[in-house]
Amino acid sequence: MSDDLKSTLDVAMEKTNQMIGKEAPRLTEDHKRRIAEIRREYEAKGAEKKILLAGSEELAAELQKLNKEKEEKIEAIYREAEKGR
Repeated sequence: MSDDLKSTLDVAMEKTNQMIGKEAPRLTEDHKRRIAEIRREYEAKGAEKKILLAGSEELAAELQKLNKEKEEKIEAIYREAEKGR
């Protein structure tokens, strides 16, 4: 996954901020690095689940759970960036 691609959370936060007239927080290079690291980590975890649970009814739920965890961690970094303003 390219670092240029935005997560659903990124897009939603930008749209929400535009609607309420609030500027998106400026991310430092450290924030960007940490977000990219989280995305890579969860991409790997998802691939592992796909292999381990191939054909299982649990796969969709596990992938959804991982995606939620990933988005929560990214959201925490955005909140951290917002506080640093």
